[in-house]
Amino acid sequence: MARLVVLGVLFLLAACVYADGPNQACVSCSQSGQAWCSTTQACAPFTNSTLPACASGWCTGDTCECTPSCTTGTYPCSETYPGLLILLAFYGLLLSFGAKLISDGSELLLEILNPGLIGGLLLPILGALPDAAIIIVSGALGDDPQNQVAVGMGTLAGSTIMLLTLPWAASIFLGKCDIKAGEAIDGLNTRFSWVNQGVTVDNDTPINARIMIATSFSYFIVQGVAFAYLHDEDSGKKLEGKFAIAGFIVCALSLCAYCAYQVLSPKLQEKKMAEAKRRHIAHMTIKRLLYNMQVRVHQTQASTSTTPLLSTPPSVASTTDVRAIGLKWKAAAHKKAEERKTGDIQQTPRDVEAQEGTDEHVDAKKIALKAALLMGIGTLMVSIFSDPMVDVITDLGEKMRIKAFFVSFIVTPFCSNASELISSLMFASGKKRANASLTFSQLYGAATMNNTLCLGIFFILVFARNLTWSFSAETMTIFTVTNIVGLIAATRTTFRLWYAPLILCLYPLSLVMVYILETFVGWK
Repeated sequence: MARLVVLGVLFLLAACVYADGPNQACVSCSQSGQAWCSTTQACAPFTNSTLPACASGWCTGDTCECTPSCTTGTYPCSETYPGLLILLAFYGLLLSFGAKLISDGSELLLEILNPGLIGGLLLPILGALPDAAIIIVSGALGDDPQNQVAVGMGTLAGSTIMLLTLPWAASIFLGKCDIKAGEAIDGLNTRFSWVNQGVTVDNDTPINARIMIATSFSYFIVQGVAFAYLHDEDSGKKLEGKFAIAGFIVCALSLCAYCAYQVLSPKLQEKKMAEAKRRHIAHMTIKRLLYNMQVRVHQTQASTSTTPLLSTPPSVASTTDVRAIGLKWKAAAHKKAEERKTGDIQQTPRDVEAQEGTDEHVDAKKIALKAALLMGIGTLMVSIFSDPMVDVITDLGEKMRIKAFFVSFIVTPFCSNASELISSLMFASGKKRANASLTFSQLYGAATMNNTLCLGIFFILVFARNLTWSFSAETMTIFTVTNIVGLIAATRTTFRLWYAPLILCLYPLSLVMVYILETFVGWK
């Protein structure tokens, strides 16, 4: 609730950020030697001896009283750099919060649902929903879809490349252990070494990387036509629509096949469920432990005092002692559980619950309702605020005179994938093979969803809005980064520490690659 209050305050602050400059059309008229009519919202050369009739009178330069054009919109907007940056941060925060609500709701479902139809179908789609919403809005709702869809391509490219570089490299740094006999030893971290430290994943993780590589070839269904008509876009545009439909069908079939694989072989979902169950049990155990300790402190104080129990609040020192004791007990319980474990987080939720020694009764109906509420609110927020986010990115790109692709490439992935980024790093910090396997499998799975669901949406927008496929540089960059990371991940299970900085460099280099291909090679 406190977070919602903060968001409400930020919304009120952002609502006050309106343009204080002149109307863009008015500025254009005055700068090009034309007069402006505020009544008809039109301009004409003021050198003419006879100007058309204007009820408010023609004006030029400083004599014009212009109303900021963006104040007529539904959402708060701005035409100044500070205003656009504030709104970018504001809408980004709302999208991040919406994506987090969807992630939290999905995690709650993992506590009560068995892997299968729900885990294999619903959860992967929910994870890709924020990116998909931005792509839809960028191409379906704008008045200038050809320019605004660049925001969608930036989101698609930035999300895929960011997930395969930044968290991939950071997970190796956080989860590094000593390597002996070609495999990382869980929890053993003695001496920093670029060669003799790293992470090891299970044998199922390379399979997810191979699936990611296979789905990345869907880009060439339309990109092949774009290459064939690279210098004749008008002729290529006639064929791109037909190939876009074919690409959509291929992406839809690939999505169904990937979901079917998740249903028939739900190992990734089992890992997620076991981890979610473990975290829930740990949280409930500590909560109950602290409550019991507080009761004991109250009873001790009551037995040594003539004052009634209810009138003797625990001191700050007592509360601190209780928390310290609780944390100590948690550590001891966790140590015992680790000694009893044989399969780490790959165990079933029932095994984990038994090992943690808790008899907590899970109210499945209550959890399901809470999960539905969180996912519903998150989906609503993402749907509502994707539109103004696209507008702000487009306006900021125009004002800075850079392509909206570069702005969205950097900004939107951190908004739509923030929770997935943080959870991946948290898993990796456990310094275990099972944790590393879950982390990298999640990253490859997210990239696969971008190559199927999000790319399929992009293809259907190209067909429905009759757009030109002018994303050759962006497509080749996505394909290159995906396959570099994919080939490394598909051919080995141990990643030494020196892989991390190499993969990390792919993130800034991908922007350089797009710029070079567009500027010097001429790929548009």
